[in-house]
Amino acid sequence: MPGVNRPTSPIRRQAAAPGYHHGALRKALLDAAEEILLEQGVQGFTLRECARRAGVSHAAPAHHFGDARGLLTAFAAIGFVRMAELMQSRSDAAADEPLARLVAVGQAYVDFALGHPAHFQLMFTQGRLDAEDASLQEAGQRTAQILSDALGEVARANELPVHDLPARMLLAWSAVHGFATLVIEGQCSQAFGLDTGGPDNASAAAAQVLALLAPALAMPPAQPPARGRAPR
Repeated sequence: MPGVNRPTSPIRRQAAAPGYHHGALRKALLDAAEEILLEQGVQGFTLRECARRAGVSHAAPAHHFGDARGLLTAFAAIGFVRMAELMQSRSDAAADEPLARLVAVGQAYVDFALGHPAHFQLMFTQGRLDAEDASLQEAGQRTAQILSDALGEVARANELPVHDLPARMLLAWSAVHGFATLVIEGQCSQAFGLDTGGPDNASAAAAQVLALLAPALAMPPAQPPARGRAPR
């Protein structure tokens, strides 16, 4: 699998506020938001600082996003779009076999998170985003659909029962999301030597985890033990 894309500084923005047209100002504010989130996380984000870095008045962001919540929501939606694009491109490039495509989708999810930790954490932060925003919902559903489609292919190829697909979906999502979150929050640095700032060992470890998980997702459910009288 390709390595993790490390966090990089956003593209240099135009310096003079009068030179912005409508689209350029929106992009400049989103770029400034990315800088702040990368440096300080969600807790350090303020609309005033975002405007300052974009070189505009503190009231300017309101014309595009309304408030800080609106700007963060727009930025989170962009994150889901980027994640979906990576998941789809990895799936398209994988071997023409359902399980290989499922693994590729899962690896893309983890690699996006490791490469863009601040963006990833914002995307799943409650309270700072407008959960009812149509763009955010559509982008988030797209990532879920790509994973669901990949898992559905595996299920059909292995003639798995339809009724347990939601549980398999939850297992797959929990694995990739949980792995990425543990690494980003530094919970795997001492015991496993995994972090987002070193070599691509975290991405490689994710590949090992997925190699173990994938066969389980393709297996039929275990038969429950037959009910009978308990031994005396």
